[in-house]
Amino acid sequence: MIAGAQEVRGSVSGPAGSRSRRATGYAVAVLCLGLAARLADVISSGELGQVPFTVALFVLPLLYAFRRTRGLLDRHRWPVLAAQAVLTWVPFAVFGAHWQEGIGGVLAGLVLLMVPGRASWLLAGGLLAAEVTGRAFGTGLPLPQTWMSVLWVVTYYVDDALVVFGMVRLAQIVGEVDQAHGQAADLAVTRERLQAAGSLQTAVGQRLADVAARIAAARQALSRDAAQARTQIAAAGVTARDAVAQARSVMIAQDEPPGEEPPVLPVAVIGVRLAWAVLVAVVLMFALENSVYIVYSHYGTRLTVLTVGNLALVMVLQLYHSGAARNGRRPRAWPVTLGLQVALVYAFLLPFVWAYNGFLGPFLAGSILLLMPGGWRWAGYAAVVVSYPLLMGLLSLHGNTASAGQRIPETLFYAAITAEIGLMVYGLSRLAGLARELEGLRDRLARMAAVRERLRVARDVHDLLGLGLSAIALKSDLIAALIGRDDARAAAEMEEMNRICAAVRADARLVTGDGRRLSLAAELAAAKQILTSADIGVSAEIPSEPLPTAADDVLAPVLREAVTNILRHAAATACIIEVTACDTTLRLHVSNDGVAPRPDGAGPTGTGGRGLGLVNLESRVRAAGGRLTIRQADGRFALTAELPRETREPVGPELEDLWQQPALSG
Repeated sequence: MIAGAQEVRGSVSGPAGSRSRRATGYAVAVLCLGLAARLADVISSGELGQVPFTVALFVLPLLYAFRRTRGLLDRHRWPVLAAQAVLTWVPFAVFGAHWQEGIGGVLAGLVLLMVPGRASWLLAGGLLAAEVTGRAFGTGLPLPQTWMSVLWVVTYYVDDALVVFGMVRLAQIVGEVDQAHGQAADLAVTRERLQAAGSLQTAVGQRLADVAARIAAARQALSRDAAQARTQIAAAGVTARDAVAQARSVMIAQDEPPGEEPPVLPVAVIGVRLAWAVLVAVVLMFALENSVYIVYSHYGTRLTVLTVGNLALVMVLQLYHSGAARNGRRPRAWPVTLGLQVALVYAFLLPFVWAYNGFLGPFLAGSILLLMPGGWRWAGYAAVVVSYPLLMGLLSLHGNTASAGQRIPETLFYAAITAEIGLMVYGLSRLAGLARELEGLRDRLARMAAVRERLRVARDVHDLLGLGLSAIALKSDLIAALIGRDDARAAAEMEEMNRICAAVRADARLVTGDGRRLSLAAELAAAKQILTSADIGVSAEIPSEPLPTAADDVLAPVLREAVTNILRHAAATACIIEVTACDTTLRLHVSNDGVAPRPDGAGPTGTGGRGLGLVNLESRVRAAGGRLTIRQADGRFALTAELPRETREPVGPELEDLWQQPALSG
């Protein structure tokens, strides 16, 4: 019945929820590509026995990337980390120095994700020191040169750790910011309800208290001073009519913007900084590793300077592209800088150059994803993922010592690494942008939630309080006519008038979200009583079995508004109310006589024939998946609401439609 922050989260933060799922998808894709790269490396080295161990190492990080399984792993943090450690260290005893270099970085990434505080970084550093020490004094180092071996292990370890940690943590942060949206909307709606409750108390509650006091005064004066009793009842009717106008005008007058939002943890800012730090660290580690490898290749001074300079320039271009993308924009002259990066990456692969200038294709793939528009980005990304590994794996470059039998597995390894790092570069930059974008939407979401709640309250004031206040005014007219002619009935009607006052107060609490739900059966009973008091004959038919709650929430205000319209706008003598139910449809039909034709000839089905109440009802029924039809002919008016049997929870009228509705004072 009452639409609040949930509908706003559904309509506004739904896209944000899809961003959260997209962020998780990036993380999972990067982890899977990292696994593929490791498997290709294993196949290239001929160590097929390492395949099951390698696959097992990525199972827990992949499970941690998903929100549904993350909580379970966090609750069993230390057993999970112990299992990952066993999967990491036992293969050392089996494969010795042939076990993959830096593979402990996957464990370190999981440690950074699961262990809170700075202790995680100390523990990850300790694990790195343990792996280097174990290789140096136990299993042996992978290369003859000690310093090259240590650098090799450290860079692989750090890269794996940062990729696992950065991608999964950024996806987690996007989800946290998304969740904060819902909290902001809840706070805005709660504030609006409190304000609406205070305004209704002033506009309606105090006037109803005045009505009740005048009824009590009229009852006391009934037996001794009929004129005074009549005066008190007439004043009660005036107050009730004034309450209708005041309630509606107060709701519309609440157009001031929502107050200042409470401060929140800057998770988006943390996310942006984290993404940038991880990306810079990965770029620097790649630059260091490849620079050392170039120097180690002994190309000669001139070619070494050229290749190292080329490598440095590509890294600078990459940071330039990623730095602009994390702020949600493309850098100036990006076609020129991207073209330059393409030239620098591929130039040293040409046969007449014959030099290894670092593994730069993955960063080019990331830049293409960040900068190129539309579907072109994925086409360009695929072109780099295919062409760069082919050139790297098949050309006989200096430093490429792979045998002919290893070229295909090595090419697959290059392809997996290119795809993984390229997607990681794109993912880290985009996730930082998504976190910033979602945080920027927070204030807009809270304001939209407040505006929609304000309009929802205004609509419910019209639909839910109008009948009760109109019935009080009607009762006052009836009682005034009965005083002096039938005092016993006048006293009974005063009691009924008091009951209606209490019911309207309860409905005011319902409007602000603190009261009971409406019931079609209860509304039908009240409608019979009110219409009978107005000398209108009522014929009613309703199923004996209870209706679904969602249908009750929609049809009860429809019936209430229909009865209100009969009292206000028709000289009716008879009213028919029918509720029918079949296997697929619920139907409420209300019709009455005593309807005068409109002077301008406009029928109720035209725009000019619909008052605000009918517009509200049409929005309610449409939001629940049904339809409302209105017909007027031969002095009769008929309103029919049809709902599917499995009625969905109504989500309220569309915001754009509400802005176009007439003022809530008619």
